[in-house]
Parts: sequence; C-alpha cells; structure tokens
Amino acid sequence: MHRSPAARAACALIALTWLIPARPAVAQTQPSLDAALDAIAAFAPRAMREQGTPGLSIAITDRSKTLRIVTLGYANRDLRTPVTPQTRFAIGSITKSMTALAVLQLHDAGSVDLNAPAKRYLPWFAIDSGGKQVLVHELLSHTAGIPDDYALEMGYQFDVYALRRAKTLFPPGSAWSYSNDGYATLGAIVASLDRRPWATSLQARVFDPIGMTASSSVFTPAEQDSAAVGYQFRDNDRPAPLDPALVASPPMDFVDPAGSVLSTPEDMARYMRFYLNGGKTENGAQLIAPATFDAMTRPDALTDGKPAGSAGVVLKEAPAFYKAYGYGLSIFDEGGDRVIGHTGGVSGYTACMEMNLTRGYGVIAFANLVEAPLHPCAIVLYAMRVLRAQSLGQALPEPPPAPDPARVERAADYAGTYTSSSGATLRVETRGNGLALVDGPKTVALYPRGDDEFWADDPSYAQYLLAFGRDKSGRIVEMNYGAQWFPNERYGGPRTFTHPASWDALVGRYENVYLGDPIVTRVIVVKDRLTLDGTDALRPLPDGGFAIGTSTVRFDAYAGAVPQRLTIDDGHLYRVELP
Repeated sequence: MHRSPAARAACALIALTWLIPARPAVAQTQPSLDAALDAIAAFAPRAMREQGTPGLSIAITDRSKTLRIVTLGYANRDLRTPVTPQTRFAIGSITKSMTALAVLQLHDAGSVDLNAPAKRYLPWFAIDSGGKQVLVHELLSHTAGIPDDYALEMGYQFDVYALRRAKTLFPPGSAWSYSNDGYATLGAIVASLDRRPWATSLQARVFDPIGMTASSSVFTPAEQDSAAVGYQFRDNDRPAPLDPALVASPPMDFVDPAGSVLSTPEDMARYMRFYLNGGKTENGAQLIAPATFDAMTRPDALTDGKPAGSAGVVLKEAPAFYKAYGYGLSIFDEGGDRVIGHTGGVSGYTACMEMNLTRGYGVIAFANLVEAPLHPCAIVLYAMRVLRAQSLGQALPEPPPAPDPARVERAADYAGTYTSSSGATLRVETRGNGLALVDGPKTVALYPRGDDEFWADDPSYAQYLLAFGRDKSGRIVEMNYGAQWFPNERYGGPRTFTHPASWDALVGRYENVYLGDPIVTRVIVVKDRLTLDGTDALRPLPDGGFAIGTSTVRFDAYAGAVPQRLTIDDGHLYRVELP
C-alpha cells in the first residue's frame, strides 16, 4: 500500500520510540522548504507529460527572493534546444494585470477616475450600451459587457474602433463576461493619456520599476528569437486527437494590451514579488497606493453589490479561476488566505500564475503549447498546495491522481442503439467509467470534449465531434456526426425535417488565420438546424443573419448563388473548397 510522507514518518516514530527520547511531534513531521520545493520539482515532469507540451518552465518565489526555477523539455523540439532559465515564453492574458497596473498608476496620479466613462479618456470610443456609459473600472473587471474578440484583427486599436458596430452583452456593470477587447480599450486609454505607444508605457510603468530586464511587451520575429518556439496543432480543421501532431507557430508581429508580453521565469518572479509585497518594488518604492493595491486585489462590485466574477466554470482544470475578479486579476479565498492569479494563452503558448498574499509565496508556469488542451495549471495548483502545507507545518500533500481522459460522468446516460433514417446503426456502450462506439465490427473509444460532445478515436470519425442531444426531460435521445443524424430508442420526436432551400448554398468550409493560428469551421445542416461543425446551432434572425451565443453570423460576397465569406461579429472567414 502506498503511504503518504506523513504516514511513513508516523510509523517510523512509533517503531523507534523505545530507542530514543521523545521529541516534539512538529520537529519530526514539519517538512522543510527544500522538501516542498523538491516535491514540486518531482511532480513537474508528469505535469508536463499530461499537458503534452514540448517544454515547461516554472518559477517559485517568496517575498524576498526566487526560491527555485525548474525548466524541462525543449524550447525548440526539432533542434532539441532545451528550455533554460533565460528562455522567454509568452504569458498571454497575464498581460492584462500589467495593463491594469498602468491604468491604476494613472489613477493614483489623478489622470483617471475609475468611476468615469471610458469615453472621457478615449473620445473616439463607442459601443451601443443601451444608453448606459461604460466605466473604466468595468473595463478593468470585465463587467462592462464588451464582446470578446469582436473583430479578430491584428491592430488592437482597430479592434477597439470596430466596437462602434457592436452592442454590449448586458447593461454595463450588471454582470461579468471576459473580454480581450475591454483590455484593448484600456491599452488605448493608457496610450492616449501617456501620449506614447502602450508598449512604451508598459516598459516605463511596469518593467523598468519592477526590474523586469528580460521582458518584451510585444511579439516581433526578433523578440521571439530568445523565446521558446510556440507549438500549435498541425490539423486545425478537426478535433485534436490524444497525441496531436504539432507544428511551430510562425513568428509574427503582435501588439496587444490584453496579451502580448514575453517574459522569463526570473522576471515573472520579480513581478510576483511586487504583489507579494503589497505593491512595492524591490527597492521599496510603492508603485501604486496601498488603497489602490487593495482595490486591485479584491473582487470588484457589480451594480447590485455582488462580487464580479464568472457564474460558471471557465477552466475545467482550474475551476476556481475567475469565480471572482478584481482589476486584471482573478481573486481566490484559500482557507482564509488571500490568493490572486491569472492564466494566459496565445499563439502556441500557455501560462498559469498564482500568488498567496497572506503567506507570501507565488508560482508561475509557462508552456509552449497552444491553449486548446490545458493551461499548465496542474503544476501551479499542486505547488500552491505544497507551499501552503509547508508554511503551516503540515505534511506535504501527495500529487493529484493522473487524469483519465476517457472518464465520462454518468456514462450510462449515453448508452443505447442509434439508428439513422437510412437504417445505419451505431451502438454506444459503457466501458468501465468510459464509453465506446460500436460501428459494425469496430469498437471505438470515446473521449469527452465538452458538454455532451465526444471525440472518437478512429480515422472514420476524424472530422467532427460526436454530439449528443437531450429531450425536455434531460434524457439523451439523439446523436449526430456532422450532418449524419442518429436518434435512439428513447427518441419520440419527428423523424423527417425540412429547411429553407437557401441554406444549401451556405453549406461549406470557411477559414482564416488569426495570430498565426488557422481558424476553420464548417457550415452544416443537421435536421432542420443550420450549424457550425454540426454542434453549434445558428438561430435565424429577421434581417437574414444568424445568432450564435452572443454573436451574430452573416454570409456575403456571393459569387453567383454561393457566399464566399462568413462573418462572426466583425471577424471574417472565407470559403475554401475543401471538405
């Protein structure tokens, strides 16, 4: 039987009691800081393998110094170049906290009122917000209702300009919704008030005073020379398999207040120490006022007085993230400890960061893999548990159990026989805690990829996810793979369907490239619904467009009867004559 370190220590103490004088229990069981750091480093290779990333870099710090840097794997997989402490990684949306810090410095200087309309500082900013002004603090806490990535263009100020064609998702201040475009707006405010580019302001207001000498606020091919190569999926036109083929993300120019910083573990350790010391730099300078720091690191309030934050789970691998949100930072309560953090992902990189302000330690992990599978949060969450236990004099926790990618909650709900209108039959069967698809002589393992959606491990099912549908009582009654529809024995609805003939011209593959990452979707008719990839239904609008979630989809640029462009909000995808 496997025993924890605490259990082994207890057994040894009992066995030796008759040989040696009794000592205080804490002297026997309290783990050292080195033991805690060793435990974290020992788990890191497994965390890297489970994420599937080519390389991993981790920084651990307390209030006064960097405790350890762990580097694993390859910065360049093809050249077998190892990750080193000097290797830069993109931190993605952790950049938002830095943009927030610049805004808060302007606030402390009297240049920005957080309760003032954004338009006061950026006169050309415009969005249909139902007559209610968008306030600066609402942009900082994602409570302004600004759509996320509305335009999907390379210039962040153009993305802000494009919002004049958008509507807020809700009355500003009344709810929470994560928005890169909200932070692009804040960056434009910083640039306008400082009368210099946002990147220059970030260097002067954040990097220089904190001592981050190896960081860059922008991507350029030259800046990326000293960075790990970011990796993305080679086959972006289909669901990723368990072990996807990877290709390098291309070097590019990228300037964005929501996510374009490159940094090293040592620089980010210095950045974490700034927060661990209450907003002070290493030379003792108070970069933002204590009251401003307190506001930044506590949840903002909605107009009804409730704390700002997501009503649902944003990251399944780290469910507590974004349940409460301050200014550019996620806020946590860990057993009474005040903890802050953020995650980030962009163009072949992901990152995860947490800091315990109460106990004075922080951890950040960087990976050079596209955001789609996981952030490197597993190592950060475990490290934070280990450090907290050590600081309390408790036994160090064991690493979490290895995740089971095939595990399905309530797997039996999906079991049954599914039959198409042509008479083709598929069976879904339980296999322990998982599911398998039986297709004639083949048995195919299924892996969950979302609510009622599964990837099937077989080339015949490579292009789409299998999507299951429920009836009004919540029972699983149907399944589709792309346009192929299969009701099961529990299905009691209609079995023949019609759709507008005009939809047939819309069907096809549309794609574009954003931040070096291809975006591909297929328009498919399933039953009487127009969908993206057979899973996301497009709801017809009176003006001829379609609604999907909070976005609007339109088709235009007709070559004869066939549209050549699909627009989601203000982001464009173009028809490609491929399956």
